Amino acid sequence: MDKKYVLLTGANGGIGKSTLEELIKNNFEVISLDISNSNISELNTKFIKCDVTKKEDLANSLSSLSSITSSLFAIVNAIGIFKMQSIIEGSEDDFKKIFDVNFFGIYSINKIMFSLLQKGSKIINITSEVARHTSQPFEGYYTLSKTALDNYTNVLRRECNYLGIKVIKVQSGSMNTKLLLSANDEYQEMANNSKHFKEPLTKLKYMMDRELKKTNDPRIVAKKIVKILNKKHTKISYKIKNSFALSLLGALPERLQDYIYTRVIK
Repeated sequence: MDKKYVLLTGANGGIGKSTLEELIKNNFEVISLDISNSNISELNTKFIKCDVTKKEDLANSLSSLSSITSSLFAIVNAIGIFKMQSIIEGSEDDFKKIFDVNFFGIYSINKIMFSLLQKGSKIINITSEVARHTSQPFEGYYTLSKTALDNYTNVLRRECNYLGIKVIKVQSGSMNTKLLLSANDEYQEMANNSKHFKEPLTKLKYMMDRELKKTNDPRIVAKKIVKILNKKHTKISYKIKNSFALSLLGALPERLQDYIYTRVIK
């Protein structure tokens, strides 16, 4: 049986590690790519160290990958960082960093590794449930990067349709990972340092706490990715454990959403 090589970005993260474990369990040959392998060093995977924001690292990654295989069955992009900031008061450097990783990092990986894909290969981009809706206050940096990734995935899919390469997006809800758990500390720091939004941030915190309690096991995403890879006929997108409250709010007219966000702090 031919080996099925899968390039997995963000393999050292919460969703990434769970996906790596499921891929190995299902006999895929996984090449893991991340800035560190501290959480996955004990797993049976070939590791490529790469900072996706650096062109030299990306070029070296292609060279390293090409020495392992000349053909990829799939690219699975689980890489991503989270930052909670005010769009007015937040750091411009943080804004650029989150875009460099969440959007340009994945764009660059797909572009530079594309020569290793063939007809029948798949690209899976993990976007987010937030990409389906208008942005919530104080999550603009993350939401904008994921919305850009979501729309990029649509364009990539339509171009790759001509080549017989399938592109699928996974719009994941909140998962129980370190990335999300850091949100509580970031939110508190933002509230403490805010000049303009201390009151609304304090009153809105209960909404974030409520959502954090609903986080799901990242293995749910991992198992779905394995199913997608094994399917001949796939959907364009898969929604996994999306928040009912966020979906309900997102279905309302934007002016009504504005009113609700403003009203809850009064």
